[in-house]
Amino acid sequence: MISSDAILYYADRPVYFVEDILHVTPDAEQAAVLQSVADNSMTSVRSGHGVGKSAVEAWTAIWFMATRPFPKIPCTAPTQHQLFDILWAEISKWLRHNPALEQEFVWTREKIYLKGYPEEWFAVARTATKPDALQGFHADNVLYIIDEASGVSDRIFEPVLGALSTPGAKLLMCGNPTQLSGFFYDSHHKNRASYASHHIDGRKSSRVDKAFVEKIINMYGLDSDVFRVRVAGEFPKQDNDVFIPLYLVAKATMTEPVKRKKPDSIHIGCDVARFGNDKTIIGYKVDERVFPLKKRNGQDLMKTADDIIILGESLIEQYGYTEKIPVKVDDGGLGGGVVDRLRQIKKHDPERFRWLEIFPVNFGARIKHKHYHDSTSYMMGIVKKLLMPHDEDGTEKPVELILPDDDDLIGQLSTRKYELTSNSKIKVESKEEYKKRVSGIGNLGGASPDEADCILLLCLPVRIKK
Repeated sequence: MISSDAILYYADRPVYFVEDILHVTPDAEQAAVLQSVADNSMTSVRSGHGVGKSAVEAWTAIWFMATRPFPKIPCTAPTQHQLFDILWAEISKWLRHNPALEQEFVWTREKIYLKGYPEEWFAVARTATKPDALQGFHADNVLYIIDEASGVSDRIFEPVLGALSTPGAKLLMCGNPTQLSGFFYDSHHKNRASYASHHIDGRKSSRVDKAFVEKIINMYGLDSDVFRVRVAGEFPKQDNDVFIPLYLVAKATMTEPVKRKKPDSIHIGCDVARFGNDKTIIGYKVDERVFPLKKRNGQDLMKTADDIIILGESLIEQYGYTEKIPVKVDDGGLGGGVVDRLRQIKKHDPERFRWLEIFPVNFGARIKHKHYHDSTSYMMGIVKKLLMPHDEDGTEKPVELILPDDDDLIGQLSTRKYELTSNSKIKVESKEEYKKRVSGIGNLGGASPDEADCILLLCLPVRIKK
């Protein structure tokens, strides 16, 4: 273990601790954040993607735990994935890489503690889904670490403010600046004087893949909210002509699904590639949660239909699902071939494929609706309503849509523009209009909103025959 003299030396020198004990050299931005935690009671960091914030959080937790007597370090994030698979796993990695620390500290699924002191000297992981997630931590040395803080509810922060009035208590919160209100937003705006606020631009970070930066710039432009949030680490502007604002989409990627014994519904959607750089996207939604999308380039229609069948049968087996599964397929262009093949498969063995309910969908078709001009606009309206955190009367409603953290998906959903027709109906730009506009921004030849269209299909309500 570190000697008592070394502990005194490193107590206010976290950068040296990371270099000497963990044997890694932080970059300039990471070093600034580390030192800020030592020098200030509250540190707030907004950044783009991939700048190494999870590493900084892990280093900070280990430094604090090794240089303070009887510390308590509650760590939280909006979802179990973000907390356990990313932050908690990062702490574990750095402990495993250091034999001396690994001998002294015990790592478990939810807790890290000094041997012999499991209840007095520890870091603990608490998902930010309950108001009491960060309550009840009393000690002379407390460090709250909040990852993806923009997605954490304000009510989770309330007990932290009370604890921070105690000398020795500290707060480190980091995240992409996705929301235009809340505790994290205020720490960089009206309450900035109370915080040591840091900003890390992905373009200036040696840890960010330059190809990722160029991709976002070319697809969405330097003025887009997608670029501002996911690269530059700036809060969104919220363009008035964008139908679904970025903050709603980002919030949906940082939400925990409701736990159920068995799903109430399963949906499958497929947006079929037409030509060029379009992609065939197959997705599935279990209750409110959309799982990571399956993406294919240059795949023939028969293979796409086979992939849908394999996916459906695997979901039935995985969840013990006995109801029919609506399979919604883009029927325009080449998509009709997939629909025909699925119908052929079901006709050949109706008993085996009794779960398969096929729904061809035409994007952009004119519809009779009070508010929406066409089917694409209607489907976008459904997705937006599912993403809204409140009903029309202002009351909070249960989460209705959880999205995967997919750069392409987030960009496409949050940059689709709209207008009002002459008879005051909402008309979201078509796929062709979107591609033409995007092709004028960068050099990717008009990237298609394929991932977003798959989400529209997944969320489209349909009536299943009994």
